[in-house]
Amino acid sequence: MADSQPLHETQSVSEINDQPKQKYIITFMDAEWYNAAAEGQIDKFKDYTEPLDLLRTPNKNTVLHVYITAVKKETEESIEFVKLVISKCPSLLSEPNIKGETPLHIAARFGHKNIVEFLIQSIKKAQYEDLERGAEASTSAKMLTKTSTDEDTALHEAVRNNHLQVVEILIGENPEFANIANATGESPLHLAAVRENNIIASKILEICPSPAYSGPNGKTALHEAVISKDEDLIGKILEKNSSLTKEQDKEGWTPLHYASYFNLLQILEVLLLNDGKSAAYIGDKSGKTPLHVAIFHGKSHLKVVEKIMSDCPDCCDLVDNRGRNVLHFAVQSKSPEGVETITAKPFLANLINQKDKDGNTPAHLLATYGFKECCLTEHHLVDKKAINNENLTALDVVVKTKDESDEPFLLAERDNMSRLDNELITELEKTSQSHQIVATLIATITFAAGFTLPGGYSDDDGPDEGTAILTRRSAFKTFLITDTLAFALSISVVLIHFLLTLQPSKRKYFNLFVAAAYFTLIAMALMVVAFMTGVYAVMPSSSSGLGATICVIGSCLGLLHFCVLKVTFDD
Repeated sequence: MADSQPLHETQSVSEINDQPKQKYIITFMDAEWYNAAAEGQIDKFKDYTEPLDLLRTPNKNTVLHVYITAVKKETEESIEFVKLVISKCPSLLSEPNIKGETPLHIAARFGHKNIVEFLIQSIKKAQYEDLERGAEASTSAKMLTKTSTDEDTALHEAVRNNHLQVVEILIGENPEFANIANATGESPLHLAAVRENNIIASKILEICPSPAYSGPNGKTALHEAVISKDEDLIGKILEKNSSLTKEQDKEGWTPLHYASYFNLLQILEVLLLNDGKSAAYIGDKSGKTPLHVAIFHGKSHLKVVEKIMSDCPDCCDLVDNRGRNVLHFAVQSKSPEGVETITAKPFLANLINQKDKDGNTPAHLLATYGFKECCLTEHHLVDKKAINNENLTALDVVVKTKDESDEPFLLAERDNMSRLDNELITELEKTSQSHQIVATLIATITFAAGFTLPGGYSDDDGPDEGTAILTRRSAFKTFLITDTLAFALSISVVLIHFLLTLQPSKRKYFNLFVAAAYFTLIAMALMVVAFMTGVYAVMPSSSSGLGATICVIGSCLGLLHFCVLKVTFDD
């Protein structure tokens, strides 16, 4: 044996804040023996006479831990070194390091299948020898399924690092391996599903009669298979345990919730066929069912919605913790197709006016979310006078929350709404008076311009006496046409505002008001054109540049008006 001392212990003494002295013992392996263990130098350890279990690193790794970690590729010699070490010190089979990992953990982690097989055989041999001596075999029996400080077994290590052959060896030797979950709640099957390792997961399901399916946060292997969209693994898990379709994670989501969320129609169909129909009635922590989750995502998830409604029609009656039904969720999603899908079903008519805990019907939410492109407002069963807990109708909600530039959209959809905000009526009446004044001014100006024509009238005797001198000029003709149109539109506006005082229908009132506003804007634009063409018509040919300048100025005025209108309505 070499003269160097293989094991070293150093002592450190400290005294802090007058506290009693503390002694720390640090154990480490001599570099010569550490390197010999890492390289698997059989001859060197043949001559070692001291107990091998005394050779430890600071992390309590034995020479077996060091060697198995360092092995890059298994050979016959690699097994020989393990055999030698175990023959000299059998206790190293079960000696853990500071993390509670045995040599079997390390061998499984790095996928050394031959070493794993030998370690298992050595453990079984130790168990047999215990029985022969009449001793209790429990210690040897537990070596195989011994867990680390994280409660990982050797199978966890093999699955985590995707070593299929090691997995087969371990579960073939003891199928109970697959029943053990670690400190975070991960079972080996769940680990395989999370890592999308279908082959390892399938092998566990094939060999183990009743593996554990659990995982962190309440998710099972089936949850993870659905999230990974692994239809093959889903089928195998359901064949083994179809009741997993009803298992909920910590958020209350079943595998059916995830299939609905990710729009996985084929997987949803498989789940529904395998005891999954009852899962369609399970709500999560907020009471949302898979149908609620699907409809909330709108048009893209409609096939999933249709499938759930087809297989479990009465689940449409379920509401979440806020009392909202599937139609409430369809409105929240702002999906016209989703709303139409629900309202088109006669057996769901009772949902149309159903109130949530705040007393809001789907129509109230329609107003709250500003969802204008919806057929619900036209449905004959909608109760337009229904009030919520704040004594507000859907229209009241619109008026209360509307932007100043957003006139009540429900006015365009309802003929017989009897209630309209008094403030809005007052504002419209005030605006109507202003519009009448503007229209009257335009009518007066254009009327006068029609009888005081640019260029004057002809004084010559004959058939043209008293007619306009500039009749043949194109600019003059344009002046006459635009002036006449401006006069006609302004007179129409005056007439419309007169009729508004006699109009009982609020919908027609609003429509006529908007039409009058458009007519006024058009009349103003035509009046500007009439001015430009009238001035241009009286310009002599020698002043064409001046006429063009006047036209450019008039055009800029029109552009300025357009910008003012755009800023006004955009804001």
